[in-house]
Amino acid sequence: MRAQCTINAPDVRLSAMPSFYSSYDVAVVGGGHAGTEAALAAARMGLKTVLITQTIDSIARMSCNPSIGGIAKGNIVREIDALGGEMAKIIDKSMIQFRMLNKSRGPAVQAPRSQADKIIYSQIARQTIETTENLHTLMDTVTDIITAATDEKLPPDSESAQKGQIPGESRGENLSEAARSGMMQKVTAVVTERGRIIPVRSVILTTGTFLGGRIFIGEYDAPCGRIGETGAFGLTESLRRLGFTTGRLKTGTPPRILRRTIDFSFLEENDGDDEVIPFSFETEKVERPMVPCHVVYTNEETHKIIRENISRSPLYSGKISGVGPRYCPSIEDKVMRFAERERHQLFVEPESLLTDEIYLNGLSSSLPEEVQDAFLRTLLGFEKCHVSRPGYAVEYDYVEPTQLFPSLETKRVAGLFNAGQINGTSGYEEAAGQGLVAGINASLYAKAHEELCGKLPDAKSGLGQSPSSAEEGSFQPKPKFSADELERFSRISENITNLTNEYIRNFSESNGNSNFRAVPKYEPLILGRDEAYIGVLIDDLVTLGTKEPYRMFTARAEYRLKLRHDTADRRLSEKAFRVGLKTKAQFDSVSAKYALIDEASALLLKNPSAENPGLPPLFWEIAQEDAKYKYYIEKQDARVEKMHKMEKYRIPADFDYGAIPALSSESRQKLEQVRPLTLGQASRISGIRNSDIMLLMVYLG
Repeated sequence: MRAQCTINAPDVRLSAMPSFYSSYDVAVVGGGHAGTEAALAAARMGLKTVLITQTIDSIARMSCNPSIGGIAKGNIVREIDALGGEMAKIIDKSMIQFRMLNKSRGPAVQAPRSQADKIIYSQIARQTIETTENLHTLMDTVTDIITAATDEKLPPDSESAQKGQIPGESRGENLSEAARSGMMQKVTAVVTERGRIIPVRSVILTTGTFLGGRIFIGEYDAPCGRIGETGAFGLTESLRRLGFTTGRLKTGTPPRILRRTIDFSFLEENDGDDEVIPFSFETEKVERPMVPCHVVYTNEETHKIIRENISRSPLYSGKISGVGPRYCPSIEDKVMRFAERERHQLFVEPESLLTDEIYLNGLSSSLPEEVQDAFLRTLLGFEKCHVSRPGYAVEYDYVEPTQLFPSLETKRVAGLFNAGQINGTSGYEEAAGQGLVAGINASLYAKAHEELCGKLPDAKSGLGQSPSSAEEGSFQPKPKFSADELERFSRISENITNLTNEYIRNFSESNGNSNFRAVPKYEPLILGRDEAYIGVLIDDLVTLGTKEPYRMFTARAEYRLKLRHDTADRRLSEKAFRVGLKTKAQFDSVSAKYALIDEASALLLKNPSAENPGLPPLFWEIAQEDAKYKYYIEKQDARVEKMHKMEKYRIPADFDYGAIPALSSESRQKLEQVRPLTLGQASRISGIRNSDIMLLMVYLG
């Protein structure tokens, strides 16, 4: 018999008296790794920022593996640091083991990875947020985004663009009145579960697995974004009513085991490196206690139990529709897809020095708890193990990322930015990198908004008052909605939207500003594929989209020789200084560092056997690698120059691809769906022919 859901979705009450609250320049929705970087970036750039999260206690919590970095991921962490982000600094203060991966291979594929003390990591992140000026936290759930129609038209939609084959695709049938107008929308406010209406200039959605989240453990399922924490419902419907296409993805996590119930004498010890290299360029030395990890293997008995109970896995029973991560399969998938394998390697990793829980890397599972207990006890040393938290799968909503500009701003709604798993990515590092870019660009947008539209209402201008004509009633969102519920939600939301926009418009006009319908213009920070792994990540998302959780690898970067982890500060510090996330002194220090490195590299080119002229060891190592790969980097630079020429051909947002009769129908459909900004971006869309690019070049002049 199927277990009944015992955790109910929250009751979201859009009452007769919703209340206006203090306005903000930037609202960040979600307090995970993307939200943490986004909120800190916005506040440090001088913007009044609010981080709205369901649970302040779980800011930057590591929901799955307790580690930071890895192949390509470690490069992203160092890029975040070079851009003025926080992740590298936090892991330097919370690591419990460090390893430089691929040390025997070339520098382009080497990467730092660290086990984290997940409790300390989250505590440091929270402390950083709560002590940052211009940044407030609010424990609540955003259920609706209020927008207003602007005076700019949206590019024409093609039916093919809105029928993209993505998992569980859905686009709102009950489009809002403003969305039906065919005009670009602009963010004006957010509505929370408790009826707060918060006027904002920009919004960053970093909802993680909580957006429509549902967990699965065997026959049991519940509306949660993480075990024991309810999902966020209502916001997906709001996005669909604005015209966005959404889908469903899936991820999973292993069971947690109490350390004292494992016999480590049977396990292989896996030590870290003796030399610990900080992730942050600003950390002089990491002073943390280091501990070993261990290795264990599954066996034929493990596989037998899994095969005998495979019909009880929600992955195989049809309960889960979302697509899971290709490169992090569950143990069920490993056993069924690789039947010839006699064993699978598992890493036994401590979660914290403050808890007894152990993470089993490589053993993600959503089988019933009693099945998990049984197969775990077949592992050598785990015969008496106790499971403190079961493994589970989680399915969640995401927004198809080709609906974003490379700035991570949505194409349909000005001032609305998405970052992290809502864009279809997996991993803390990928999320944090997106969050930082979104935080920077949302701040640049908000500054342009203030210059164009003037100030927003605040507590001194009548906030705390309530609109008197909102429709009374409540709406209880669930993972699935009836037609009546959708219609009622749409009607209540539309009423509040109209009242809010009338309130903000009247305030603006009373202060001598009539630009309520204008779209702010700003120069966003866009990282190139030759500048950062973060740039590769974002370009892949907005150009190619994704049908499964996206994970970064070095193989995705065609210019990876230029993207070494140890040169991230050289590539990105100037950009951080330009947007205000690095000081002049910090930027000058980086410039001076590389002046010394360049001198040493030139010396090595003249005399390859030259000795270190007195540089710090890490500086000398960079100089050696620069000299060794100079010829290959120059060849890459030539290819980069060709790419930059293609990027100079700008494509108007409303370009009529139907006006090119020789364009293939497949290319026309894909170009209309993605709406690339440049010829270079168009050339990277899957399925676009070289002949079509040449045609476009002719039409663009």
